[in-house]
Amino acid sequence: MTDTTLAPPAAPSLPESTPSTPSTPSTQGSPLLAPALRPGDRVAVISPSWGGAGQFPDRFERGLSALYGYLGLTAVPARHARATLDWRSASAEQRAEDLNAAFRDDTVAAVLCAVGGDHAAQLLPLLDWQAIREHPKVFCGYSDTTVLHHALYAVCGLTTFYGPAVLPQFGDWPDPEEYTLDHFRAVTMTPRAAGAVPRAPHVVDELVDWATYPPRSRHRRPAPRRTVLRPGSAEGPLLAGCLPSVRQLLGTPWQPPYAGHVLVLETPEGYSPADADRDLTHLRNSGCLDDLAGLALGRVARCDEQTRRRLHTVLLDAVAAYDYPVLADVECGHTDPMATLPIGVRCALDGDELRLLEPAVTASRT
Repeated sequence: MTDTTLAPPAAPSLPESTPSTPSTPSTQGSPLLAPALRPGDRVAVISPSWGGAGQFPDRFERGLSALYGYLGLTAVPARHARATLDWRSASAEQRAEDLNAAFRDDTVAAVLCAVGGDHAAQLLPLLDWQAIREHPKVFCGYSDTTVLHHALYAVCGLTTFYGPAVLPQFGDWPDPEEYTLDHFRAVTMTPRAAGAVPRAPHVVDELVDWATYPPRSRHRRPAPRRTVLRPGSAEGPLLAGCLPSVRQLLGTPWQPPYAGHVLVLETPEGYSPADADRDLTHLRNSGCLDDLAGLALGRVARCDEQTRRRLHTVLLDAVAAYDYPVLADVECGHTDPMATLPIGVRCALDGDELRLLEPAVTASRT
């Protein structure tokens, strides 16, 4: 793609909503699908964790513009999306208010996260579960957003999308990664099964300072191959998330079902094999790894080959008592480019291939 000047139509911030009454979570059956996104749709942008949108306004504005320029989506920042409060964007009540308002608003077709961070779990007791069930929308983000993905799936049965966020992916310079855009379109804007998650031709590991002006392109290198750690085939609903964030929900009312699922885990930057050993042990001790259909690990960003291999060894040690297939180096999570993985949608893990077998969105709008 070539660099262009992107400018979405001006739109007001989302209105403030009345605080919601928390509901008692209860695991649903089959997944609830949102309508497919279409060019011209209005999407809310929230900051459920870190206040990166306020700290890096130029990058945030570029991401909002890219949503319109490349996907035809009009991005509307929620009331507190640009807020910054210590290590959070805003208070738990304000962040939950933004998410609740977006789901209640019938003019909003999707809710996208500005960036990850930490502390999204503080929103869970404050969410309007009934409004979310009654107004299913595309919900997309990754990293700490895992806790919201898993809670929405556990409580409402909603299929959400473990995929790109506004600052890191849509705000990339000079353009968002074409692979990232194409797979987001295929999964959220097309009401049919997306099929095999494509292999990315390259990987972008370089970090750049988001405050640097003018920005510059990041270096690319050929993508490593996916690694089959334990061969085999499996089918089941997909459950994806960031490993340290997954751990936050264990033993809570918002913990999703694991049995029968193809679990895709990925890790943040600077996350060591020792960290993975700790968190995988907690998952195993909680019984979450017992009855999986299959397991996959996302590509580990910005780590050397020795660390990568040690992470693979730790993963295999954690599941040594089980016989399901295990795959590593899938294009998801804290890596660029990244795939969009729909939670709750039936998928197949076969050797080094991950296939989405069902549509993740519906064709009609009610």
